[in-house]
Amino acid sequence: MKRLPGRKALALWAAWWAGTTLVFWFLGRVVGQEPGLPGCAATAVLAILGGELGDGWRRRRARGRAARPAAGTGGPVG
Repeated sequence: MKRLPGRKALALWAAWWAGTTLVFWFLGRVVGQEPGLPGCAATAVLAILGGELGDGWRRRRARGRAARPAAGTGGPVG
């Protein structure tokens, strides 16, 4: 994965956070609640953080599995 320069990465994360915040706010309105924008913003931070941690864990597991040789491919048994 390519790394972005500092300001560009920060702007991308801010846009992602703002969009997620608005989605949570809109969903709250759809189900008939009065969602507060600060609460939706905090929930968006937690959702994004949880997703990033889960993705990092998934990538580490995939790298670990790729590094191990497949079972049964060792050579002659005997």
